[in-house]
Amino acid sequence: MNSSIVFTFLSGLLFYNYRCFCTTFENHHVQMLVAILSILAAVIGLLTLIRMNIVFKTGYGQSDLLTNWSMGIFFGVIISAIFVSVVFLVGDIGRFFVAVFEKISSCSMIWPGRSEWVGFIAIFFAILPVSLFVYGMASGKYNFKVRDVQLRFSDLPKAFDGYRIVQFSDLHSGNYDRFSAMEKATRMIQDEEADLILFTGDWINAKSDEIIPYKKLFAGLTAPDGKFCCLGNHDYGAHSAWRDLEKYKYIGDAVRGHISEMQFELLDNKNVSIKRGEESIRLIGVENWGNNPFPRKGDLDQALAGVSLDEFKILLSHDPTHWDKRTLEHPEHIHLTLAGHTHGAQFGIETKRFQWSPVKYVYKRWGGLYEEKNQFLYVNRGLGFIGYAGRIGMRPEITVFELKSTV
Repeated sequence: MNSSIVFTFLSGLLFYNYRCFCTTFENHHVQMLVAILSILAAVIGLLTLIRMNIVFKTGYGQSDLLTNWSMGIFFGVIISAIFVSVVFLVGDIGRFFVAVFEKISSCSMIWPGRSEWVGFIAIFFAILPVSLFVYGMASGKYNFKVRDVQLRFSDLPKAFDGYRIVQFSDLHSGNYDRFSAMEKATRMIQDEEADLILFTGDWINAKSDEIIPYKKLFAGLTAPDGKFCCLGNHDYGAHSAWRDLEKYKYIGDAVRGHISEMQFELLDNKNVSIKRGEESIRLIGVENWGNNPFPRKGDLDQALAGVSLDEFKILLSHDPTHWDKRTLEHPEHIHLTLAGHTHGAQFGIETKRFQWSPVKYVYKRWGGLYEEKNQFLYVNRGLGFIGYAGRIGMRPEITVFELKSTV
């Protein structure tokens, strides 16, 4: 959306809210405070939109702390402004019906004044979104969560009964503003002492050098059966790069070099055999495959070359769209697919019995475990963040799988 349209929309909301507050509360000090806050919100919006234009035009690589916080506060401000406008609008509709009733009953059209109770409700909805967005940036984005998932298979090779895999995804390393947070995340991954470490794409945002400050941390991760990864859409670059992958090929090539130096094995449309004695499982990885504008370089047929039908298979595929569009209907039975990409929108509500995020209206499979046709998909909610530099109700995730045999 054009920045001028966004700013005009925000300014209109702020002016409407200001007028509503001024006609609700007659106290001069309250009116002055509302005026100051409205002007401050408009200035934040203007400066943030200017900064966002600059960032997006340059490919939004590494972000600075000021940009992250200004964007987060801006998102909170615009949502607060919408909520407040809705509260006052509902109140005004109620006032209209009261006035119409008065007109019918007494033949005089008298509009009742705005209720202070409506004003107090509007104040609550003005404070809540901004507070949540600030919390998400200050604490939520680094509030890492380890999720344990046990999966049972009738055809799991016996040697792999109890096999443990740790998955993390969507690092977007250019947005991290605390080295200590990345240290904490890698320590948590290592502390799981898993048999296998897997990463499902998006090491970077747009610039290959974003991962450089953290390479030593990821090189230090160890697992008995190794470390493997696939590429995400951002590992080719972003925006312009997605429209011309050949022109920006140097970004993906540089990321591949960094991956090698971190001692991860990149599964670029290929597979490897993980052996335990005389038994084995196949670990398969595809390049990114997603809906436009994201790259579609994943080739499942090529990745499955040399894999027999009866082998136990685990697939790394960054975008969960690939599972519905390619994996489920493929002649080869893929027992478990691990994905990421959605971040769970970095916003949502998750309890033991209820799970919701606005990203569900974009992605059919967006977070957690799915099963269909005796195949499993797990969508990791990601360790990093992009756009909004925070998380609200959708904690950054490290997933630990335990494979169990039902035989």
